[in-house]
Amino acid sequence: MKPKRFILISIVIFLAFSLAIFSCKKKDEKPKDTTPPVITLLGSSPVYSAKDSLYVDAGATAADDVDGDITGKIQVANPVNIHVEGTYKVKYNVTDAAGNNAVEVSRTVIVAIM
Repeated sequence: MKPKRFILISIVIFLAFSLAIFSCKKKDEKPKDTTPPVITLLGSSPVYSAKDSLYVDAGATAADDVDGDITGKIQVANPVNIHVEGTYKVKYNVTDAAGNNAVEVSRTVIVAIM
């Protein structure tokens, strides 16, 4: 076999195998989401609240690079008891659709006689 013909046949075979390999990859395949969402506290921390008065938490927002605004998925643990003096932590957590957990954010609420 002539060297030029051998090279030509080798190139054709290489291109055929390359095409076969690349065509096996799914075109709709998206990169895996590994970035956690971010929780942003609204309002200040610490917050001072008078004992036996109404306390309304300012809340938080949550955003994810893939899912967008996921504020509605935030889980809040609010143990504040306005009838008992003390320091409380309101905790905010959220998980995106890919299962990535945000870093927990908390607000300190101090209930005291004022």
